[in-house]
Amino acid sequence: MRLDALLRYVTVVGICSGLAHLLVPDRLLATAAWGYDRVLAVEFDPRPNATRRVRLLGLLALGVAVAAHRLRGVLAAVRSPPGRE
Repeated sequence: MRLDALLRYVTVVGICSGLAHLLVPDRLLATAAWGYDRVLAVEFDPRPNATRRVRLLGLLALGVAVAAHRLRGVLAAVRSPPGRE
């Protein structure tokens, strides 16, 4: 996979993941509880500030997406500098 394609993938996944973590953190925690119960057969008991931490992960994911997007721009500028034809 080319670096440009990888950075595009990281950007898209980071945006989708970040928005999901910011908008529906309780649903993600419920999904984790369901998965722990079904797959691992253990009880999932989130701590009191779990929703806040899930939202923080969303912000981090969006930050990584922005960084990947900017890096794609830098790579494009390096590969074809202005004035070069």
